[in-house]
Amino acid sequence: MKRTVDSRAAQGVLYGLYKALYNITGSSAAAVMRQAAPDILAELGKLGVSFDCVDDVQKLSSKLGETMEKTGMCDKMEMTLNGDKLTANITNCAFHDLTKHLEADGIPPFGCPFAALTIAIAEKNLGKKARLVHLAPIPGGNPGDTQLDVQLF
Repeated sequence: MKRTVDSRAAQGVLYGLYKALYNITGSSAAAVMRQAAPDILAELGKLGVSFDCVDDVQKLSSKLGETMEKTGMCDKMEMTLNGDKLTANITNCAFHDLTKHLEADGIPPFGCPFAALTIAIAEKNLGKKARLVHLAPIPGGNPGDTQLDVQLF
């Protein structure tokens, strides 16, 4: 039996966890999420969502985008590499409402699963160090349209 989860339930759980984490750690919450990224990647692998085939940036883009789309986390995700900057354009992020509710409580975005997985895969599979340098709505885009930039070292 295929099970589906109402995204509102997942967002409610994440809201509570993200708010508590931010209340405890403040601006260090992003560093905690950075530490969690490899564990998120490992757990997804145990659950059958493997990124082992990713051995270059193009495969990172296609596999992560395909996975995020198939799991309903966004409508589309496309990546481009310009020098050492990997840019992901995300269409209709499923976590848009969650982000807005956190922002209304004064909590900046720090728990982006797209950024966490991009960084974890780049570091594990590509042997690159990676750092999130930009995460914001796409100017002029629809609600949920987001751009993230990850610098690769």
